Amino acid sequence: MTPQEKANELTEKFKDYVHGYVGSSMLTNTEYPEQIIKQAKRCATIAVDEILKLECLLGGSKYPNDLYLKTTNHLEFWNEVKTEIEKL
Repeated sequence: MTPQEKANELTEKFKDYVHGYVGSSMLTNTEYPEQIIKQAKRCATIAVDEILKLECLLGGSKYPNDLYLKTTNHLEFWNEVKTEIEKL
């Protein structure tokens, strides 16, 4: 999986858990899709930041079940994912 694919996957997963309301739009039941994307990206970035923190604590060690990460540096991969999230 590429960093761009992972960024898209994470952002899509968080879309169901954020709201698209701004100000009083909740009263009129008007959602703004751009707000949903913005908040999903924010959640995905928080998740990646937590992974990066853990990777720093573990020294970038490899996990046995991470098939898509076996050939690359974990920190580099997750930093690229974070960059791709920002580009969405």
